[in-house]
Amino acid sequence: MGNTSFSPNSLDYEIDITRPIPLEEGDIRYGALTFFRNRNPNGLTPKLVRGGDACLRLAVRRDAYTYATEGSSDRCDRCELRDTKLPLGTPVWYSFDIRADLKFPMVDARFICAQIKAPYYDANGGSPMFALRIDRGRYVATIEHLYEDRDVVFTDGTERSRYLSRYGADWCFNSARAFDHHVFGNRPRDFKELQVRAMFATCARGLPPHLEDEFQSCTTGVIVDRRDFLPDDIHKWWRFKICVSPTEVKDEDGIIQLFVADPENDDEILIGTAFGEFGHVGYSDPTINTGPDPSQAYQYFKIGPYRDKLRIWGEHPAAIFVRNIKRGYWNVDADLSDRRLKAHTSTR
Repeated sequence: MGNTSFSPNSLDYEIDITRPIPLEEGDIRYGALTFFRNRNPNGLTPKLVRGGDACLRLAVRRDAYTYATEGSSDRCDRCELRDTKLPLGTPVWYSFDIRADLKFPMVDARFICAQIKAPYYDANGGSPMFALRIDRGRYVATIEHLYEDRDVVFTDGTERSRYLSRYGADWCFNSARAFDHHVFGNRPRDFKELQVRAMFATCARGLPPHLEDEFQSCTTGVIVDRRDFLPDDIHKWWRFKICVSPTEVKDEDGIIQLFVADPENDDEILIGTAFGEFGHVGYSDPTINTGPDPSQAYQYFKIGPYRDKLRIWGEHPAAIFVRNIKRGYWNVDADLSDRRLKAHTSTR
């Protein structure tokens, strides 16, 4: 299972944040990760913090950098490091230590700490396949799936996905709580494709009130097996490990697993496992294609702040600290592969 164009060892990296390489136009390379100055509107330049285990401060602040040529400084704030793209379906894991600044703003707005991007509508469109977020001082993890024309029925002038139901009737029994959010441009067949955000994991306090109001659907487009909660304290160091084996073949399911550890003892706790069509790869026949060509579908990792530019953030920086950033090949075991196949049958 998974893309075979890379050897397992070639996927490995461990970032030495103490040896940055300045590049042209303000870009900075940290081994396999790069900070692109003109892709990070309102992002402060990454700052190395020494003492004990060195870490990198990644922060955004209102109007800190308004000259980005990619992304809009009027719409979003970013301070992200990203790695190079891999063919969609490559099974990998990412691991990193993270904590939020003690003065991190507590507001009703999304703040993405780390994410794995993959195509959903076209080669670049869509929200991240996986995202680790901070919302109102709480860790939240989300995953995404897409539905297409064959997944829709038209009833009383309304377009409805067969995956979605209204939250509250059965409190998402045998389904995942969800937010039906992205509407992509119509294809020639006059169909609007939509991307669904599903809740993967929360801390023990659950969702903050503004997300309770937002996640008002349930979806069977993904299967989520939750085993534990995310950490409650965003200001303490935690080690997150994200294992992904995204969708490589059209209409097949992928796998995502999330682990958390206290870096002081390194005992990993499985937070949850999810199955679904993670990423959107098209058919090889371009006349029926609704996604990127299979040879042009990629996945990649980003770590660092991404947030909407909203006044409630105020004027002060929102910062996180990261260290021990690593990537490796994920050897998906047979049990997970069997569960993936069963999940695919139950969600299609």
